[in-house]
Amino acid sequence: MAVGLRLALLLAVVGIAAGQFFVNLGDKTKTPGSDVGSATQGQVPAAQGAGDGDVAAQADPNVKLQEDWQAFVKWFRSNGGIISSKLNIKVRNGRQGVYFKERMRRGETIVSFPRNLRLDEKTAMKGKAGHIFQRLKQEKTYPDLMVILHIVHERSLGKDSFWFPYIKLLRANYNNIMFLTEPQMKTLLRRPGCENTYNLGVMMRRTFNNFYNWYKEKIEPWAPPEFQFTRDDIMWGFNTLVTCGWGNQSGDGDKMMVPFSDIPNHRRESAQKASNRGFISAAKEYQAGEELTFDYGLLNDAVLAYFGQPTPDCRGLKR
Repeated sequence: MAVGLRLALLLAVVGIAAGQFFVNLGDKTKTPGSDVGSATQGQVPAAQGAGDGDVAAQADPNVKLQEDWQAFVKWFRSNGGIISSKLNIKVRNGRQGVYFKERMRRGETIVSFPRNLRLDEKTAMKGKAGHIFQRLKQEKTYPDLMVILHIVHERSLGKDSFWFPYIKLLRANYNNIMFLTEPQMKTLLRRPGCENTYNLGVMMRRTFNNFYNWYKEKIEPWAPPEFQFTRDDIMWGFNTLVTCGWGNQSGDGDKMMVPFSDIPNHRRESAQKASNRGFISAAKEYQAGEELTFDYGLLNDAVLAYFGQPTPDCRGLKR
């Protein structure tokens, strides 16, 4: 039963190829820290964290985003990674994405991932809460749940977290199938062609509930104050892992978050294929202003709908 609860097994059921968990298809009509559900359609709310008197930062979401991006690039490079200086992140037409500042020739390096920048069970053991994760491992806590708690704990540390520059670029809120009400789920089931989407939603909820109940019953009673998390905290970690996380092709172990591999938007049949290992070089010549997108693999409509992407048969899913 424990194996059946793993997210990786869940992915096998919905037929996702490659070694990735659910890829980062989340609607990016927002800046990090904003709620898609509360944003005006086609617009991006003002960046959070701007001072009350900083009118420019509040009016233009790119101001705060640029600061966060520069901090991320500096952190990534200082830890052995390579990110092309020709890249930039911005909000364009209400959509956040990675763009080229100047022409890039085919074969040039876009990014090189250092092996030490993988947010996973191993880094959890080496972190400030390593003693807690050692106990979790001894008690055979689900590997996915351990990574979820690792992400949530690091976010709670704020600037004291080694991963802070990366976490600032992650979404702060989600508005996907996990948040549909029961009546909305029943409506979804009755909609022609949406049975797979409904089944996916049910399975995801069951998986989350098992993780959360495990935490409440087997971890929370003995966990120190800095490891006391709310249901919303764990829900955020769960959505973050299934949206941005990676696993190996067999689905066993190697649950991880890999900085930058989850930032570019998805585009089917993009020249660039998603990867979280080694390096990615330009598969074609890019022009200044062109967006860098990754093809994260062949995805079915159920998975697209999970991220709030309207599909031909399930257009009404997105609220």
